[in-house]
Formats: sequence, C-alpha cells, structure tokens
Amino acid sequence: MSTRPAALSPTVIAITLMVGAMVMFSAGHGLVRYASAELHPFQIGFLRAIFGLIFMLPIILRGPDYSDLRVKMPKMHLIRGFLSAINTLAWFTALTIMPLGEAVALNFTSPLFATILAAIFLNEVVHARRWTATVIGFIGVLIVVRPGVETIQLGALLALGTALSISVNVMLIRVMSQVDSTRAIVTTFNLSIAVFTLIPALFVWTWPSATMITVTFIIGATTTIAHLMLTRAMSLAEASAIIPLEFIRLPLAALIGFIWFAEILDTWTIVGAVIIGCSAVYIARREAIAARRAPSLAAP
Repeated sequence: MSTRPAALSPTVIAITLMVGAMVMFSAGHGLVRYASAELHPFQIGFLRAIFGLIFMLPIILRGPDYSDLRVKMPKMHLIRGFLSAINTLAWFTALTIMPLGEAVALNFTSPLFATILAAIFLNEVVHARRWTATVIGFIGVLIVVRPGVETIQLGALLALGTALSISVNVMLIRVMSQVDSTRAIVTTFNLSIAVFTLIPALFVWTWPSATMITVTFIIGATTTIAHLMLTRAMSLAEASAIIPLEFIRLPLAALIGFIWFAEILDTWTIVGAVIIGCSAVYIARREAIAARRAPSLAAP
C-alpha cells in the first residue's frame, strides 16, 4: 500500500527560506566586494537597484486592478526612498573598505537603534530587559570598533549609519503600512532607490565590462530573491522562530571574506559580534512575544 509523504510544516518551510535568504544576502555582499575592484560602490548600488527593479516588475505590475498602487502619504514615501538610497550607497561602500564579517556584525545593531527610536518617536513602552539587551549590544559595538585603542574607521561609521537608517525605515514602514498597500510600498521603494542612486552614480560612472554587468545582475537577482524569501518566511512562521537565523550571515560573511579576500577576523571582533548578535536576537524575540500578547490584552 503506497503512502504519501507528509507535508512539511509551515515553520520548517519558513526556516528553510530564511536560511536561503541569508545565503543569498551573503553571496550578494561578497559580489559587491568583488565588483568594487572595477566599479565604484555608488555605481554598483545603482545597477543593483535597476536589476532588482527588473526582477520585481512581475510583482509590481501584477493586475488586473492597480488601484492599490496609489499612495496616500507621498512625502513619507519620498523620505523613505531617499533614506533607502543613502543606506544602499553607505552599505555598499562599507562592504568595499572593511572586512565583510566586521561590516555584517555592526549591521546587526539595527534592532538596538530600533528600540531607542521606537521609545522616543513612537512612544512604545520598552521594559528593563530590552533596555538591558540594548546597552549590552552597544557594549559589543565598542568591543568591535575599540575607540581609543584604534582609530574608528570610515567603514565602521558607515555600517553603523546603515543600521540606524534601517531602523528609521522600519518606523516609516509601520506608519505607511497603516494606509498604503504592500505593493505600493514595494513599488515606491524600488523606484526611489533607482532614481536617487542614479545621480551619485553619474559622478563616478565608468562603462562596466561584460563581466561586471553579469556580476551586478547577479547581485540584483540574489538580493531581490533574498528579500522575497525573507518576506515569505515572515508570513509562514512567527518572527521569534526565524529572526535568530539572521545571525547565520556572520559566519557566512566571515567565510566568504576568508576564501575570496583572505580576511581574518580578530578575536575582539568575534567577541563583539557575538554580543551584538545575541542582543539583537533577544530583542527580536521579546518583540515577538509582546506582539502575541497584545491581541489577548486587547480582547474583552
């Protein structure tokens, strides 16, 4: 008697997608570093935006009804698009001038900044345990950058600035998603990055070789696919189950840096990265727990 294989649970599928997304992101970051041997980071950012937009077109233009593409908060969309373009250029520059593992480690500070910004601008209640995790996370940052022992490098400042920008983006999305559709937010996001990165790219433009066109095409494809996989994973499982998997990016980045670019992270950077990562994971889990409790508290 034949038996049908049991279907995979949504959580297992979400975990698989999350791991795949982290692999894609890491590969894209390594390719950005590789492409920087010939192209300026600003030009890489623009080409990534163009190729990413091409990959997103089937989703953006999915019909037949396009009424949900109208935005009700155009100024906020423009602000978010401008910040996202700055974020892309800063992140790609950081990836080209500092070890990949160190850049990724500092990028994990985004949840730390988000906690502070949510408390200040969204009036969210942040309890002692999350504040403690935030403080510990920034201690990890100090261990990585070691101010006073070494001169703080431009790459570290750019990586931290990128994390702060991501936090601001998250806040803007929370507000925009209350009145605008996901497709509208995705559309304005991709279009804005393509437009706003064009101007900086023109100042450093050199015609890319066929190899670099292929490489930047792959960067756009991998990062776009990674975003889609991440979004799908979030819809299938609770954030607390999959957000900790984001920490996979650190060993992957360190491995890519070692194999492709002969980069070796020192002990202090590894220690600081682990502290930052653990703090970020804890904050993400606490937010997920709070989100689950909110509906029950609001119920009659």
